[in-house]
Amino acid sequence: MEKKDNKEINLLQLVEILINWVISSILTVIRFLGHLTQLLYRHIIITSIILIVCVGGGLYYSRPEVREYKAEALGLVFGNDVQTIREVSRQLENASGINQQISFASKLNLPDSIANNILSFNSYYVIEYIKDHIAVAVDFTDNFSQKDTMYMKMRDRVYFRLKVKNINQVPVIQKAIVNYFNSNTLIQTHFQNGRKQISDQINISKKELLRIDSLAKINYFKDNNEQLRFDKNKLVVGEQQKQLFYGDLLKLQELLSGAESTLINFKQPLEIPSGFAVNPTPLNGPMKYSLYGLFIGLIISLIITGLLENLNKINIYLKIKD
Repeated sequence: MEKKDNKEINLLQLVEILINWVISSILTVIRFLGHLTQLLYRHIIITSIILIVCVGGGLYYSRPEVREYKAEALGLVFGNDVQTIREVSRQLENASGINQQISFASKLNLPDSIANNILSFNSYYVIEYIKDHIAVAVDFTDNFSQKDTMYMKMRDRVYFRLKVKNINQVPVIQKAIVNYFNSNTLIQTHFQNGRKQISDQINISKKELLRIDSLAKINYFKDNNEQLRFDKNKLVVGEQQKQLFYGDLLKLQELLSGAESTLINFKQPLEIPSGFAVNPTPLNGPMKYSLYGLFIGLIISLIITGLLENLNKINIYLKIKD
């Protein structure tokens, strides 16, 4: 009983020590913040000027004419691999407003009034769950692990992200981007080859359907001579059933329907069904940048006021000779 009591006392002491440490840490942080507040208050004029300048800078960089907006879209790829689309996309991703030859205006055939409002364009892989073939994520970091056997990159989906200054121009930019991909020679060649392959598959399936259907009719009305044979340890006299090729017909019809549905969707190499969805909240909104300015202003104020408080010590240290 005494040993049990000692253990209970030790446990209570351990809890007490932990609580005391937490309280001590909180008080230390409060005292430290108090010292910083006193430091800023002793130099209230300098601190106020720095904060006003930093918050004003945040408001300046978030004014309406320089606000940035993000638009995203899912693209459907036909007759091409996503890797090909992304390789072609690099021309847009590396576009620069400094060099006119590689600018958005020249790449997308847009007037400068619209092209100058495009800040950036990026493409990303879409990750799917292998078991259900359902898109589950977008690889924004481009570091998807190839060793993951449960997920893989989708070959017919690509994700686009666009940053612009004027959201009203997004539909025009979207049309230019789709035209840029669909007019590419390599992408267009792959698309036409894929379309021809599906058309040939449809024609072959239709001919094969007619052939098997004819064979089924001939076989059904054909008179079979009586014959003796064993089937599963049973003696069978004559033909007991007619083969109508039902399984072959059903399989061919399924392939034909799938190919025809695919061909209907083969209108162009790249499509963006839902268009670019624009986030109305600016990336550099005034509230967000004001808080950034306030935080940066406090750090700068602490550094400057700390240097002023210890100016004499710094001066003495610099004059000390080894």
